[in-house]
Amino acid sequence: MAYPLLRGFSWRARNVEREKDVFVDSGILQGVAVLSLIFFIVVLIPFAGPVMIIMTPLPVLYYCYRFGRMRGLAVLAVSFLIVSGILSLLGHRPNIPVLLMAGFTGVMLSEVLKRRYSLEKTLLIASLALFFFGIGFIFLHALRTGMAPWQIVELYVTGIIHDNIRIYERLDISADHLLLIRENLPQITRFFTGIFPALALSGAIVTVWLNLLAGRLLLQRNSVGFPDFGDLSSWKAPDRLVWILIASGGMALAPSDTLNIIGVNLLIVCGLIYLFQGLAIAGFFFRRRKVPVILRSLFYILIVIQHYMIIVVIAFGLFDIWVDFRKRIAGMKDKHA
Repeated sequence: MAYPLLRGFSWRARNVEREKDVFVDSGILQGVAVLSLIFFIVVLIPFAGPVMIIMTPLPVLYYCYRFGRMRGLAVLAVSFLIVSGILSLLGHRPNIPVLLMAGFTGVMLSEVLKRRYSLEKTLLIASLALFFFGIGFIFLHALRTGMAPWQIVELYVTGIIHDNIRIYERLDISADHLLLIRENLPQITRFFTGIFPALALSGAIVTVWLNLLAGRLLLQRNSVGFPDFGDLSSWKAPDRLVWILIASGGMALAPSDTLNIIGVNLLIVCGLIYLFQGLAIAGFFFRRRKVPVILRSLFYILIVIQHYMIIVVIAFGLFDIWVDFRKRIAGMKDKHA
């Protein structure tokens, strides 16, 4: 009778040790330190926060994918409790929904990647999950406050516009320009409230895409079985998307406010997809022509700070349907070889 008891005790001891290993681990401590630091930057530094929040899911994705779901959730939970506790003691109220969305994105991306879908399916599922998670927060806040969801969005948009006005004042923007914004504030607010769905979905897509790219570099470098999405510079949007683009352009010009808003929303999403295709063409060109890293970096920086560059890249992505730029670039390379 002693042997079964000893075996049972030994089995329980191994389980306790295994559970201990899950939560007491140098990787976990490192992850908590990194994610806590990022959370503090997001909450406490106004200018760095909006930039850092986009990449906040990355450490959660990394630890969930590399070390397992439990370790990733442990990193997220402990970091969240540490940051919330310290900020509460300091009298600072953190934006809980934003931090939760960042954490959710990392966990969700890890789970989607483990299913090894295609690039398009991975991006679609993850982006829609993040988008509807954010919409859920809006509806939850609406139920709690008794306000309509679109009123909450309108207040959010108004706050962003006022914040931008204050930034413009510090940058010594001309008084006439500021006066023009203030005089047209209701119309500007109404317009951005109307296109908020497209902006939110585009933000979700960009967040997922950037974290996928960064996660791919980190996880492949550490010999973890990250899905092989192939040569991203060869990616192109479905040819049929151009018909949605044409239809949305027609709706944007229609004599109906409802159709206008729907059309503009669709145009924004289509433009983002063709932007990705244009970036793929640029990446193909850089690789084939062996463009130095510093020039590539300068190109991407220009896209971020110069809006007209975005339009140019979108145009390349759109006209690639008829021109096939990558075929021409490959032909140019073959002639020089």
